[in-house]
Amino acid sequence: MNVLLAILFVLFPPEDKIKIKDAWMRPSSEKMTTALYFVIENKSEIADTLFQVDSDLAERVEIHETYSEGEMMGMRKVVFVVIGGKSSFELKPGAHHIMLMKLKKDIKDGDKGEFVLHFKQVGKIKITAIAKKPN
Repeated sequence: MNVLLAILFVLFPPEDKIKIKDAWMRPSSEKMTTALYFVIENKSEIADTLFQVDSDLAERVEIHETYSEGEMMGMRKVVFVVIGGKSSFELKPGAHHIMLMKLKKDIKDGDKGEFVLHFKQVGKIKITAIAKKPN
């Protein structure tokens, strides 16, 4: 059974089903927070779920959403994000994003950071994001 799974993984790697595009993060200072943004393209017929993001850049990494209640706006942690089959989902300023809290070092404009995205269907996908100021 393990051999069959290994063969399927080689023939149909996760990158064929989930594609990550335009990964970027905001510059920030050590011990502060920043956010990571990107587009998830699900090329599969089956929905997939992003449920965790890891990085050595920060002590805590969480999936967040921006919300509004009446006149108040805020951010809150969400447990997961579902990307429907044959669709895309954009993590962007003012919406869903990945929050990096208590940065372990300064992140300057042009710096790169490594992240591991965890999906229920395709497993782990490693990405690199570049630090830049928003347009």
